[in-house]
Parts: sequence; structure tokens; C-alpha cells
Amino acid sequence: MKNHPSIKSVTGVVLLMLVIPLLVWQCDRHQDIVGKYHAEDAGLNGRISATLELQANGKGLWSIETDNAPFRWDRQRNTIRLHTPSGGVIEGTIDNETIHVPMPGMGVILFKRDGIK
Repeated sequence: MKNHPSIKSVTGVVLLMLVIPLLVWQCDRHQDIVGKYHAEDAGLNGRISATLELQANGKGLWSIETDNAPFRWDRQRNTIRLHTPSGGVIEGTIDNETIHVPMPGMGVILFKRDGIK
């Protein structure tokens, strides 16, 4: 009697072959926005010094003048979600090297990637 692979093991291998490239592709898309961004415009209240740092591990730091706020982030297509430690979610839009973040009472803050003119 020959030892043949079971249908379950063959199916598992085929699924892995399909899923792994998808995961690698998704990680690459996640990585292309990693970096530090500075506010181009702070909305209705005038200009303020603000930075947004997106780290490769899905963590980030929002810094406004003397205050820093850590967050987790994820991306789906051209939408970025910043998850605050208190459970809030701030949703922004990715447009090439700029991230648009609407803030209640302030308008839209435009964060432009460092090194881009």
C-alpha cells in the first residue's frame, strides 16, 4: 500500500501558496507610507507645529508642540486609521505623499511626508 498525501494536506498546501503572496503584497502596501510627516496646514485655527510618525510595526506617534500621543495604525487602500489608546479611531485619507486628517473643530490637517517639496 502506497503512502499518498491526503486531500486535506494537499488543500492546505494550495491555500498557503495562495495566501502567502497576498500577505506579502499587503505588507508591502503597508510599508510604503511608513515615515515621518509634518503638518502643512492645521485647519481653521492657523498653523501649529505637528508631526505624524508611522512606524513599520503598525505603531505611531502624533506630536503637537509639546504633547505626544501614541497610537496604532492600519491601512486599507487609501484610508488610514489611527487607533488611540482610549479606543477612539481617527480616519484619514492617503493621497500620494500627503495624509489628510479631518479633526472636529479644526478642519482638515494635511500631513506631508518629510523630504517631499
